[in-house]
Amino acid sequence: MWRRRNQERVLRSLLSRIEMASKSTGDIVAELLDHACPRLQSTHKPTTSVSRLIEAEAWVDLGFWLVGWELPDWVIHHLSCDDRRWSCTICVRGLAINWIEDVAEFQHDDTALAIFGALVQAQLRKLQGSAPSNVTPFRRIRRPGANPLSHETER
Repeated sequence: MWRRRNQERVLRSLLSRIEMASKSTGDIVAELLDHACPRLQSTHKPTTSVSRLIEAEAWVDLGFWLVGWELPDWVIHHLSCDDRRWSCTICVRGLAINWIEDVAEFQHDDTALAIFGALVQAQLRKLQGSAPSNVTPFRRIRRPGANPLSHETER
């Protein structure tokens, strides 16, 4: 439980940092990758796509890629600009967005930071257990007589 509270605090701090930033920077992206991208962190090395996007400073494209990678059951529902302020809304794929817990939304003057903020909001919702999910987790099963160290999985 302590670890979960600590992770929530880290994500809230990152969200504040994104909100206070005037534009996307390599430092913010590095912090985002370290603290809000657990699936990416579980890979042995960054993918070629991520490395290329970072080198090109293609922050908007990186934001789209990260939403797809980190939140495979979520989709960018709406990205719009009103009075020079970008709004990014992501929601669980296939669910009606009539409920507040189905949506993560963030607004910022910078397009990429609006996307990054929505990603962090969604990660916070998932951590708090308030966001529904369409992804079926894999779980290990033990078959009678099978080696307990085997990695057989079932959906």
